[in-house]
Amino acid sequence: MKTLSAFLLSVVMVFTLAGCGSVGSDFTSNVREKFDGPSYHTKTVSADPRSVFDAAKQSLDKVGFRFVSGGAAQGRIQALSDLTASDSLKGTRQLSMKVRLSPVAAGTAVAVLITEQIEDDFNKGAGQATETTLRESPLYEAFYRSIEQALAAK
Repeated sequence: MKTLSAFLLSVVMVFTLAGCGSVGSDFTSNVREKFDGPSYHTKTVSADPRSVFDAAKQSLDKVGFRFVSGGAAQGRIQALSDLTASDSLKGTRQLSMKVRLSPVAAGTAVAVLITEQIEDDFNKGAGQATETTLRESPLYEAFYRSIEQALAAK
């Protein structure tokens, strides 16, 4: 009986601690982000910055964003998604995209950062949203793919 209890306890401990690696990794990323700032996803596109800017601006609508500000000369784009209401209609969610374009030897480096703003409950204080960087999201690849398709269509 003691052997069975010890075995079950060790199995429970293994399953309990199995997720600690990912928790530690997320914790390290969060702390690093607080000091260094958020990390952009970067991909190099073989085209000039003006063409990439036009393609990126055209691609915003395809991934659910609308252009807010920026320009080819500044090498940046800021865009927002539509507001999405929560199920209880007491809160909202919105995504923000920042794009930085910089010329490199192989073409143009496209650096993208997507953040999520969530306001949970309007009754607790309007305008008090939390912002979280989306480190891994299919939106990054969808946006890059859309840029490449727009450039290929020219």
